[in-house]
Amino acid sequence: MHPAILRNTLLSRSGIEKILSMPYMSQHYSNIEELFKNFEDKKRFASEIHTEIHLVKPILKLLGFSYESKPKFFEDHVKSPDIALFETEEARLEASKLWGTEDYYRQTIAIIFIKRYGRTLEKGVSGFYLEFENRIPIFQTLYIMKKTKTPWGILTNGRNWLLIKRPIDFEETLVEIDLEYPHTSPELTPFHPFFYLFSPQGLLKTIPELLEEDRKDLAHLLKIKKDTLIKGIKGKEKKVDVYPVIYDTYREIFEDASLPETEAYLKEKNIRLNLKSPVKTDIINPYVTPQIFTYIFSFNGKQSGIDIQIILDRYFRDKRYTKETLLGLKILDMTPNFGSVTSCIAEGVAYKSFIVPYNEKNTFVAEWEDEKALKKYILDNMLYGVERSHIVYDMLKYAISKRFGFDLKNFKLGNPLIGMSIKDIENHIDIKNQMGLFSKNPYEIISELKTMFKQYYTLSDRIKEDLEEKRMLEFKIKKYSDRIKDAMDIITASYFISGIERKKIQGLLTNLDEDESYWETIRKTDWFLEAKRVAKKNGFFHFEIELPFLMNDAFDLIFIQPGLIYLWEHEFPVMEITKAYIKRGASYLKENGMFVIIAKGFEDKLMAELEGSKKYIAERIEDIIVLNKR
Repeated sequence: MHPAILRNTLLSRSGIEKILSMPYMSQHYSNIEELFKNFEDKKRFASEIHTEIHLVKPILKLLGFSYESKPKFFEDHVKSPDIALFETEEARLEASKLWGTEDYYRQTIAIIFIKRYGRTLEKGVSGFYLEFENRIPIFQTLYIMKKTKTPWGILTNGRNWLLIKRPIDFEETLVEIDLEYPHTSPELTPFHPFFYLFSPQGLLKTIPELLEEDRKDLAHLLKIKKDTLIKGIKGKEKKVDVYPVIYDTYREIFEDASLPETEAYLKEKNIRLNLKSPVKTDIINPYVTPQIFTYIFSFNGKQSGIDIQIILDRYFRDKRYTKETLLGLKILDMTPNFGSVTSCIAEGVAYKSFIVPYNEKNTFVAEWEDEKALKKYILDNMLYGVERSHIVYDMLKYAISKRFGFDLKNFKLGNPLIGMSIKDIENHIDIKNQMGLFSKNPYEIISELKTMFKQYYTLSDRIKEDLEEKRMLEFKIKKYSDRIKDAMDIITASYFISGIERKKIQGLLTNLDEDESYWETIRKTDWFLEAKRVAKKNGFFHFEIELPFLMNDAFDLIFIQPGLIYLWEHEFPVMEITKAYIKRGASYLKENGMFVIIAKGFEDKLMAELEGSKKYIAERIEDIIVLNKR
């Protein structure tokens, strides 16, 4: 990719190469370069208006646009765009008759937001109160584009130019060019890709044609791969037979990707992988990796859309709606699959946090006013998930890293429908059972573990004394967590296999605080090892152990998409599986929390059944059902 292109989620590598191979327009590039030379002395003190008058508007003229300054926006509390762009002067004059209306903006090619020269385009500006125009600039642009239906938005500080396609949901499909990127040869001038992308010809013809070419080429490639995959897994039932075929298809398209959990699973089963040669994949836009995975590896081949803004507005209908309350949510995706829903949630929350105010006007949280830091905060602190398939779990993590550039910290591998809660253990504790003289009651240990976790999360990583205390707590937390998890695995396994008597379970629970030698001995017994094999095979998932914050807290929102089936899975009764997800998730949902069920294809049937529920109030939002506890 051209070194002056700093970000690109709009076009594939192939699309960019086609742009770079277009005829070299030296005279146009020289004229733009001359503008920057003339602006050199103004850089140090250039305000927003200086940048607009002496740099941005002259560049727009050279690109061939007709434009109108300060077009009126139809929401009084929102700052209008700085410029509206038109293909011709006639188009501008015709649109002027509709000044200040939605129809006016529909006739524009693009809108432009200008910031002072050199100002960062990724961060908001601090102050006693963040007015609309001082917040994260890209969200400011997206807000106007979504409201006006304008097809393109341009955000610039004179040097950096972002071209943004109007989002369907809250995705950011854009390309960013640094027009002052140092270049040593004419072929590397940033003005070449800039001219073909940002000109009227680029917006109206070149980019749409490239996007359509990419779409057709990608659809053709993916159809071939999916058809081949279906044939390859036909008649195969076991993971050890299915995974290698899927692995081959995956690595053919994404040669740089790894599948650590899948590779470890197959290695444990002594399955060798014979990798095929990768196919040409320069037509793939990594930003849409979740959608690509969904198409190839699921029966539906398409992800249902989610308007997270409507869902959040519904959740906060009777609650205080501020940045703090929004970004303080805990959200569980019980069926993360290939990351499409997770991406929608992360992007939707980031966008919505731009709109809602702080609790108090003089508040400014730097992490929340930085586009990249905000998304990392959301992924690290708000979103959790449990994926049932090794290979899909690997794909999920890869897809999110490609879309956001960050890892998923709080997403785990396991079956969210099989496991226990801490509360369930109480049914297996025999308080009449004689305990050792110095042994602690299981209730005490569970209570102590909850207290330790609460204390652990309040300690700082920057204070020496806190770090020492955290290290001490980590040892005790791990000891008790491992033992309680073992007990939970054994109890759950007793429903799958015979030979686990009640007294064995009691022995584990009454000896949670016993010397390590006791546990070393127990863990070597045949019945214990067999139970652990069953637990691993079936992906037992005990929420409080895997997501420890649940020891003292719960989720505000739980998302479920029960209808998405992987190619190698058998169809299951979707109504029954939906009920199973609700039943399991209910233990970890706050009393005023909300289930969000993506029910495309069976929404009428599900809604009819839930309307008579004594536990939940059901509300339908198109093909989504939201449930609140009564």
